[in-house]
Amino acid sequence: MISILYVDDEPELLSLGKLFLERDDEFSVVTAESVPVGLGILAGGTIDAVVSDYQMPEMDGIEFLKTVRADYPDLPFILFTGRGREEVVIEAINNGVDFYLQKGGDPIAQFAELRHKIKNAVERRYAIDALKDSEQRLSDLINFLPDATFAIDTEGRVIAWNKAIEDMTGVSAAEILGKGNHEYAIPFYGDRRPVLIDLILADPEKVRDLGYTISAKAGDLLMAETMSATPRGKPGAFLVKTSYLYNKHGAVAGAIESVRDITDTKNILSALKEREAQLKSIFRAAPAGIGVVQNGVVREVNEHLCTMTGYLRAELLGMDARAIYLTPEAYASVSQEKDLQIATRGMGSVESKWRKKDGIIIDILINFAPLIPGDPESGTTFAAIDITERKRADDELRAAYEKNRGLMDSANDVIFIADVESGVLLDANRKAQDLIGKTLEEIQTMHYMDLFDPDVHDENLKHFRQYSQGGDGICEASITGRDGRVIPGIVSTTHLELGGKSCLMGIFHDISAIRKVQDSLQLANKKLNLLAEITRHDIRNKLTVLSGYLELLQERPAEPQYTMYLSKLRDTVRTISTNIEFTRLYQNLGVVAPEWQNCHERFFSACTHLELKRTRIQSDCGGFEIFADPLLERVFYNIVENAVQYAGKITTIRITADEQPDDLVIRIQDDGIGIPLCDKEKIFSRGYGKNTGLGLFLCREILSITGITITETGRYQHGACFEIHVPHGTYRLSPVPAKDRCYILVND
Repeated sequence: MISILYVDDEPELLSLGKLFLERDDEFSVVTAESVPVGLGILAGGTIDAVVSDYQMPEMDGIEFLKTVRADYPDLPFILFTGRGREEVVIEAINNGVDFYLQKGGDPIAQFAELRHKIKNAVERRYAIDALKDSEQRLSDLINFLPDATFAIDTEGRVIAWNKAIEDMTGVSAAEILGKGNHEYAIPFYGDRRPVLIDLILADPEKVRDLGYTISAKAGDLLMAETMSATPRGKPGAFLVKTSYLYNKHGAVAGAIESVRDITDTKNILSALKEREAQLKSIFRAAPAGIGVVQNGVVREVNEHLCTMTGYLRAELLGMDARAIYLTPEAYASVSQEKDLQIATRGMGSVESKWRKKDGIIIDILINFAPLIPGDPESGTTFAAIDITERKRADDELRAAYEKNRGLMDSANDVIFIADVESGVLLDANRKAQDLIGKTLEEIQTMHYMDLFDPDVHDENLKHFRQYSQGGDGICEASITGRDGRVIPGIVSTTHLELGGKSCLMGIFHDISAIRKVQDSLQLANKKLNLLAEITRHDIRNKLTVLSGYLELLQERPAEPQYTMYLSKLRDTVRTISTNIEFTRLYQNLGVVAPEWQNCHERFFSACTHLELKRTRIQSDCGGFEIFADPLLERVFYNIVENAVQYAGKITTIRITADEQPDDLVIRIQDDGIGIPLCDKEKIFSRGYGKNTGLGLFLCREILSITGITITETGRYQHGACFEIHVPHGTYRLSPVPAKDRCYILVND
């Protein structure tokens, strides 16, 4: 039902109109004898249309119309009056009246016409609202699209420009909507030129001339890639799609184009191809026989596996894997062990024997893992090593041991011999005795498991039991040395008989040097990546600023812009110089290994490089040393420098060290203004701050290299407090005694 407000200063006319309009239950009429009353009704309820007389006391119909249009711009308004002057009609139209109807004549016909006008006005308003809603939904839909998207009409004017393309180009919708003449090409190419949206029906060769590579064309859809676009001056690879827009009659009304930055995807694909080539190269060149088995059938092999077995590649592919084992039972045992180890550890290894094509039997060590982690059904990748010679060497070693124990003592590796049944150690060579700092008599009271790191006791016990039951093998383990240091190594185990006893001999090869090299490489890589990322990011940004102001100077601007641009250039050059100086300062990052450093000494050394005025420097470190990067002094320098520059008036800066159950807590406190709660974590973010924004960020990175963390825990308005948490194993008491406290008072 349509709700109508009818305003007229004639009560009888209001009553009559209400009767006529409500006759068919299509309208609900609310009447008012003056405009102020009508405005009150509008403010207090839902009205679909207004019918108003023209000449009324207090406010006439035109003034009423103006007021309604100001507060309710879309509300249908019909002027129903006995005054038919031309100037009234013109003024009503100029102020947005929907219809003008003159009173007089047959009431039935007159009110029927009024009903018709009201229905037309309301339906037209509903249609306009629906169109607006539709356009808004379309706009919301386009803005919701994740890809940068814009649309043009048949005249080439921009009719849509979504949020994603605003972010990509830096051009807002308000700046470009309604513009034509290839304005939409400028953010991407720097000039006005046809782009893919203009060429959806063009010859593909013409598209290529503009730097596109067609990737798909189906019906109205044209998809291409380009390396030419540079939104915001950033070159890259882009996937562009374009298609027609149609009106309700099916005629072409324009076109729409989406642009997706696929630079990272392209880079990943290039990297994947390179990685694939590397893996293939490794697969071909590896000194082990490598293959893939799925459902017991050989699916892939490398040349070395062919050489090991004597079979051609064509013979191995599709072969039942059981064929190269001595018996079906041997294959079943290996398969069962493989499934068990993959289920528990995700990978594993086992020793067995193969029969080559010429009938020769070889000993092999097989390492295996699922082709797809977590999916055993995908198949198994294996690497096989011919250990026939090693087994022969082990046999010879056992024979040599029985004949001459001195041979074992001359070995470079650690050797233990344990009773399989009890696990008690029976013998150990001189290298083993020196490693753990025990005599042979003391060792012979120990259990085999007492040698190894207790943190992985279950894993070592499983290996011992496995090898005790008849399987020789190799595994990784760690032995605790005489100084408590955990030494990583590889243990090769084999069975032998000594005096009628079944024994297990373990040959331990120390790989701690290899581990240190690996750790050092990872550490150096982390540091160098950190330095390269920061330097590249900051200098690239500043070069962009330089380029921008140089472009502005080429336009020969008048003063004061010219002087201002020069000032900006000088500031940017100084910032670049600062960043380059920063790289010099941190050039040793990743080159020098971490070392033990005295907190007290490093802190005061850092303070000597700062201009401290009437500030007392207090130390209470308790003689602690921490294992940290050589740039630890720079960490202390940055923290104290920040206090001097930003903490306001300070009188004391103090460093303390407090050993907690879980770690050592070093606190650096001042009595300045402190840091607001909302900034306590932000201050460690790269780029945050009033200067370079790198100081505290680098502090956190330098400390994290050896697992040390830093937070700010002070109270705002009561001073800053930086807490440095040093984990166990990376702090100790200095062997050199130091003063408990030390004060420095620096005056003007």
